[in-house]
Amino acid sequence: MLYRDLRDQVFFVAPGEWDLWRCSGCGSAYLDPRPDRQSIGLAYGSYFTHEAPAGHKTFNARRINPIVRLRQALRNDYLNRRFGYALTPALGVGTLLARWFPARGLKEAHRIRHLPAPGRHPATLLDVGCGNGGFLLNARQLGYEVAGLEFDPKAVQVARGAGLDVTAARIPGSGLDTARFDQVTLSHVIEHLHDPVGALQEIHCLLKPGGRVWIKTPNLDATGRRRFGAAWRGLEPPRHLVLFGPQGLFRVLAKAGFSRAELLLPEPEARFYLLSSSAIARGTNPHSRCPISPRLAWDARRLDREAARHPEQGESITMVAWKDR
Repeated sequence: MLYRDLRDQVFFVAPGEWDLWRCSGCGSAYLDPRPDRQSIGLAYGSYFTHEAPAGHKTFNARRINPIVRLRQALRNDYLNRRFGYALTPALGVGTLLARWFPARGLKEAHRIRHLPAPGRHPATLLDVGCGNGGFLLNARQLGYEVAGLEFDPKAVQVARGAGLDVTAARIPGSGLDTARFDQVTLSHVIEHLHDPVGALQEIHCLLKPGGRVWIKTPNLDATGRRRFGAAWRGLEPPRHLVLFGPQGLFRVLAKAGFSRAELLLPEPEARFYLLSSSAIARGTNPHSRCPISPRLAWDARRLDREAARHPEQGESITMVAWKDR
């Protein structure tokens, strides 16, 4: 057992206590007792995906103020050169600045989930657990034909209100056509699933030959988890039903049929995890805005630098895997 008597200290909507166990075989952790599919909805009563997808990025920034337009031109140059896009406006020094400030480049790569530019033929993308559809709007701007999958009826309603094609279903059991998608993404989703192996097996079927799945999830082996223990933000009971370390996720992907997987550099987000975990440890609301202390800010930068050298220790895992052609 890793932790005993965990409580909902993130959204404060789910009564009860849970234990977190770690499997001695695969190294993954699971919640006990596990909320069933009928009761888990109570834990999402005030979830952030119930809000409209405001604030998604615009890549063609022609009607905004000059400073924002300049920043977007720098971002576009980096995305064009690294991922093969032809976004405009683009300013040629953007890639150079990303080399000088690698954390900025990492954030931009994660913002588009490392999506390569679509080729001559239309490329299709499925976002599993799409929530209110914010990322789908971004991917559509990048040239993808997008679809979403979401089990939360409130989030589905919001996403459809934004004009998005979203299926209200769980996975496994989505009912979507096989071999339909070039890209499938799951951002902070797999830890919420009752059957992650079954979900990845279905995603393998949904992908076209040569297709790719992109996964981001809290890292059970994170430095922050070892530091904060039961107060670490990534635990989030009872919504996070299962947690993986990198090796555990590699094993699950292989079991689901993926031929090759790669651990990417994590997004620099230690600041978020340290602030939230510190609040949980104090017994205060992790969503409240408070100034970060100089010591904590320095600590966050140090952890991000270490994660760039040792991605297996980052606060989250970002992994991609491919289906055989």
